[in-house]
Amino acid sequence: MRAMVLKNFNEPLVEESVPDPIFDEDEIIIKVQANGLCATDLKIQTGTVPTVSLPHVQGHEVSGEVVSVGSKVPHLSFGDRVTVYPTRNCGFCNYCRLGLENYCSDAPRTGFEVDGGFSEYMKVLGRNAVKISTDVPAELAAIIPDAMATAYHSLVQKAKTQVGETVAVIGLGGLGIHTVQLASVMGARVIAIDVIPEKIAAAQNYGADEVIDASNEDTITRVMELTGGLGADVVVEGVGGEVVPRVLHDCFKILRLGGRLVVMGYAYGKDLTIDTADLIYGQWNVIGTRASTLQDVVETVKLVEQGLLNPVVSKTFNLANVNEALQMLKDSPPVGRIVLTPF
Repeated sequence: MRAMVLKNFNEPLVEESVPDPIFDEDEIIIKVQANGLCATDLKIQTGTVPTVSLPHVQGHEVSGEVVSVGSKVPHLSFGDRVTVYPTRNCGFCNYCRLGLENYCSDAPRTGFEVDGGFSEYMKVLGRNAVKISTDVPAELAAIIPDAMATAYHSLVQKAKTQVGETVAVIGLGGLGIHTVQLASVMGARVIAIDVIPEKIAAAQNYGADEVIDASNEDTITRVMELTGGLGADVVVEGVGGEVVPRVLHDCFKILRLGGRLVVMGYAYGKDLTIDTADLIYGQWNVIGTRASTLQDVVETVKLVEQGLLNPVVSKTFNLANVNEALQMLKDSPPVGRIVLTPF
């Protein structure tokens, strides 16, 4: 089959013919219909993610059609449309037994430690294939397990956001724009913050009650004005990258007494520093969050199928043009996700 292969770090992906995947009795094969791109794909390409070995087929936001089913996969049939939960957890450790697959320390991930969806076909653990209605286009279905379920996990499981709370979302990229949507659906008052006018406008369209253009407004002053000097109940950091220490500094400044800071964005080697007195007297909860659980994906799919959440995809590229798509993601990431369509 055809695949786009990362052969050397910091070099373009190369189209190659690779062996068709072979599946076990608890696995399936899907014909890949779409791949979402996220900033982690750039980290993989540059060799920043230490668990990735070469040669490698990237792609961890994947949707497709079932073409082969293992004998011990009872719930799927040929032709089913699925979106793929990428964490291939062990199923036996304490975390897995608690339904916390994203905590499993023995879990290779599709597109990271095992080959992903930048190919014509892909092997999937049967239990990780979540059926989805054919009414949801494949390009939208692909981004649900990461861009959307990560936001769901952050707000529902981690921050435990309540109706009527104020949620400030800093960074309106692929994660942030879906966090805005979900917070609005949950009945929170949403303050959306970015420096890109198009992303700020999109946040208004997707449920933000207030928006702040941090390129010409002081974020801290404005949030305090909007909250009567109290700050936000929940602050979600979705920027990451080299600027994350500075962004996190601002996050603390807009967090109310007893508030929760949820850190979604990150960069290797970038430290979080805080005055311990501020942490204690602020009685803050600082919450790191990564990915989602399988059940988060199932529930997010239901919200999409019901029309309550809308996957945001603004650009599509053919898989053969993945290097062009990655360059766009690096230079000028659009609103929501970039998605790759099949060869």
